[in-house]
Amino acid sequence: MSPKQVTSLDLTNEVFKGPTEVVNKIAESIGLKHTKVIETFVLEERDLKIALQKQSGVFFRGTITWIGDNKTSSQGTIFCVESGSELKLINPNEENTKQVLLDMKRRIVNVLTEGKVNCNVCGKNIEIFDETASCPICNTKAHKDHLLEWVKMKHVCPSCEQPLKITDSGEIISG
Repeated sequence: MSPKQVTSLDLTNEVFKGPTEVVNKIAESIGLKHTKVIETFVLEERDLKIALQKQSGVFFRGTITWIGDNKTSSQGTIFCVESGSELKLINPNEENTKQVLLDMKRRIVNVLTEGKVNCNVCGKNIEIFDETASCPICNTKAHKDHLLEWVKMKHVCPSCEQPLKITDSGEIISG
């Protein structure tokens, strides 16, 4: 009897680190034709899928078009995903993702999502599609629109209450 063939590969740590680690691990396990443009890997064949799921089941599916660097933090990976006629950016990180597994046989990246951090303004979970922003002083996280509106109205962080302001380019800075 032959040993059981491995069909699933855990990518969680690589996804939290950055796109180079993710693409290298996928390429060595199932082969992945891609072109590197700066810190973005454009997939040459549109055959790598992604599925987002909660414990209740899959809530989003799509085709990965590119894998890139999370520019808003020091580490992380962004997946650009085509679903129907729209493109969505998916940012799995330690705050919204429990596990990332590659189904090597079906060529699907399965992302088990789990909201672990609440928005410091509205109190709801920050989910995988949500854009976030943080206080430059205490790093508290919130939905980006919520934190921007809070700072516009109150001029302080909702958590540490230190003065904040918004630049002309929309960046939150200490004030």
